[in-house]
Amino acid sequence: MAGSATLGTNLVDRLVPMVDRLRSSLYPAMGVRQYAVYLVRRRWSGARRGEGTITVLSRVELTPAPRVDFGGLRTQLEPHGFLEDGSVRLTEVSLTYTEAELTGRPLAANEEFFYKLVDAHGQASKTRYFTPTDAPLEVDREKDIGWKVSLKDCDPQGGDVE
Repeated sequence: MAGSATLGTNLVDRLVPMVDRLRSSLYPAMGVRQYAVYLVRRRWSGARRGEGTITVLSRVELTPAPRVDFGGLRTQLEPHGFLEDGSVRLTEVSLTYTEAELTGRPLAANEEFFYKLVDAHGQASKTRYFTPTDAPLEVDREKDIGWKVSLKDCDPQGGDVE
């Protein structure tokens, strides 16, 4: 499912549906996007995050699958296992998504929003969770034709209930 952005009449905006169709067919055929990326919104039954029980309000897969750059993610060996910390960057995120869709805004006090990255090709890569570091202010309309979204590592409260 693509986003709800209203595209303009300029050449780049008119090309977005074609770019998305090509990415949606070519990337899976070539197997070059390791992760399926989901936008997850959850609500707690209490007044604030972490209070009560969790209900998943929405789980939307970003299509076509964006490019995930793990260059800012660091792994450190600890006595209890590996500890990951840092950030990742998504590029080639379809311009059909709005800033609000990519940030989860607005959020109520008892809601949380995060990105869930799931292995898409059977290598059993662990599922990873991230939250936006800020609004995705950078839109690349010249090279990648898509949003650039910066994310930071997170651990959703209550675990993943999906």
